[in-house]
Amino acid sequence: MTIASLINLQSQLRIQGQRRLLVLSGNSNWIIEQLIALRQGIIGDWPTISSHWPDAILPQNAGSLLGQEFLHGVFDATKGFHTEALLMLAGTLKAGSYLILCLPEWGTWSQQPDQDSQRWNEVASTIAVPNFVCWLKYHLQHDANVLLWCEGKPFTADKLPQLTAWYQPNGQPTIEQQKILQRLLAGKVGVWALVAPRGRGKSALAGMLIERWQGECWVCAPAKSASMVLTHYTDKKIRYWSIDHLLADCRLQKPRKVDWLIIDEAAMIPIAQLNQLTHYFPRLLFTTTVDGYEGTGRGFLLKLCAQLAQCHILTLTTPIRWASNDPLENWLNNSLLLKEYLPKSTTLAKLNNHHMVLLPISQSLLIEKPKLLSAIYGLLTNAHYRTSPLDLRRLLDAQGMYLLVAQQKENLLAVLWLVDEGGLSASLAHEVWAGRRRPRGNLVAQSLAAHSYFPQAAQMNSQRISRITVAAAFRRQGVATKLLSFYKQQAMEEGKDFLSVSFGYCEQLQSLWQQNGFHLVRVGSRKEATSGYYTAMAVLPLSTAAKQLVSRAQYLLKRDAFYINQLTGLALTAISDDQLNDEDWQVLAGFGRFCLW
Repeated sequence: MTIASLINLQSQLRIQGQRRLLVLSGNSNWIIEQLIALRQGIIGDWPTISSHWPDAILPQNAGSLLGQEFLHGVFDATKGFHTEALLMLAGTLKAGSYLILCLPEWGTWSQQPDQDSQRWNEVASTIAVPNFVCWLKYHLQHDANVLLWCEGKPFTADKLPQLTAWYQPNGQPTIEQQKILQRLLAGKVGVWALVAPRGRGKSALAGMLIERWQGECWVCAPAKSASMVLTHYTDKKIRYWSIDHLLADCRLQKPRKVDWLIIDEAAMIPIAQLNQLTHYFPRLLFTTTVDGYEGTGRGFLLKLCAQLAQCHILTLTTPIRWASNDPLENWLNNSLLLKEYLPKSTTLAKLNNHHMVLLPISQSLLIEKPKLLSAIYGLLTNAHYRTSPLDLRRLLDAQGMYLLVAQQKENLLAVLWLVDEGGLSASLAHEVWAGRRRPRGNLVAQSLAAHSYFPQAAQMNSQRISRITVAAAFRRQGVATKLLSFYKQQAMEEGKDFLSVSFGYCEQLQSLWQQNGFHLVRVGSRKEATSGYYTAMAVLPLSTAAKQLVSRAQYLLKRDAFYINQLTGLALTAISDDQLNDEDWQVLAGFGRFCLW
């Protein structure tokens, strides 16, 4: 009877253009039995994502689904919850689909180790994720449109309220698409960024542009499969490029007679590479999602489009792959905080220091105060290009996390997010220095040990600043400095040796950290993929031992700056000292697999 009711409901979904989340929670054998019955009773494509089921797509390979459309899909989260893979699958499902979410037994779910935690937790062991489970359970139980079927409990698939029948677009441009097409077809020179939620027809519109344009159009995407939808809207043969091959070809010879470069899923491509491409083509169209697994379109606009003189922002709001107010999309937006965060104040506001409060925020408090969690995550999303649901997982359950916020009445002013580092044994620190071990986490501590001269840095107890951001309305009023100053005192009382930060080197950021007492100790020789800047690391020493380390690190950086400047084109302060010292001999010995330390 249960399967029959789901079959009847699916007919309604198709007519009304909706998609629904169906949750199966129970032991593995029971879940498999229900899946077999559903696949036999309901015709569909049924792509399946699982880390351990045979013939399933591994979560890390879910990107292969991009650019395609399916009817119904299965996401196995019984061993781990890969949020980005879930979003990828959901974005491919068309109207009338079920997304079946398979979960462990409801009562013991919060106690189960989550294999996905190995991707984002700083500690090597797999951990349970009780806060994330609690958060998801709330959103599963309090959403009337979620079909929650737990083993051993009664379940019925209620009929949908009667709504107006939905008519899927017939392949011709919608009113929104037509307006944008007219602008693009009249475009002379510049960059256009088409930013919209998933399922709004961004790729379709790109295909329509190719079909209607009289000249040559090239397409670039993170993977060729990501542009499959685009090909459905043009009969022309599309010249497809991977980002690396296109850049290499452009450097050899600037393309001629190419009118448009269309970059699909642009937010998945490093900004530095996108910026380079703007020099080779007269017109570029970037399409990207507002929210989701690859970061945010808002951050994309902030980081790239703000740097370009001729960047035109375009938006699509009406879905074409499903009806408006889709139950599945609504659940994903609410449970994974994908909706755009709108602060209470967006205009510049004068800070009242007497009313500003600095508060440490525990992970359990985030669950108790969901509005605070939404505000913190939203502020991070608006400010940082690569914020994704992976960061939501870290915020809720990762070990060694610390949050400090600044508030003024009901306004969230700023967030400081730190991660524990260091504390390695002397023997493990030496193995890191020698290049034989790379324990999980410890980004700065390990880098100082492995790529500089200081294995002792990995033994010290430190914390790395993962993120610090201030609401736009309250910037340039010393809020970040107050946060850092407050936390510096707390870290000293707790016996921390130093605080650290890793950032893309530019004069503005270097000056910011220097003003707050951080000393530059390392600059890498390769640019960060996302920012296009060289990786830099700075340290705020707190203990006597850390102060001695930083003093020596600064000297050695200046000594090596001559060579760093030659490799990078930077202008770091350099001193003349060509004599090999003890640290140099240690590095040479380590490189030759001998140990003199």
